[in-house]
Order: sequence, then structure tokens, then C-alpha cells
Amino acid sequence: MAKKKNPVEVYQLICEDCGERNYVVRMKKEHKGLHIRKYCSKTRTHTMHKAKKA
Repeated sequence: MAKKKNPVEVYQLICEDCGERNYVVRMKKEHKGLHIRKYCSKTRTHTMHKAKKA
């Protein structure tokens, strides 16, 4: 049997204000420079989060 390539990789979303790793997401390699506005539990506000490889 041939191996299947897994186009999806695991990334962590890191808060740009406090630097805490809040979320884990699975994305394709093409979207690695993703910026999303998510809730940060440490600062209790919605801030920008950047995807970094886990």
C-alpha cells in the first residue's frame, strides 16, 4: 500500500499582546502566515493571534 501524504499540519495560535499560546488549529501549509482575531483569556480581550508551527 502506498502512503498518503498529509497536507494538513498542526499550528498553534499565539497572542501578539501577551505571547500566550491559546489555540491549536490544523491548517494546510499554504496558510502558515495566518493572522486571526481571537479571544485571549489572559488579557480578557479580543486580540490578533498569529499561527506558529507546533
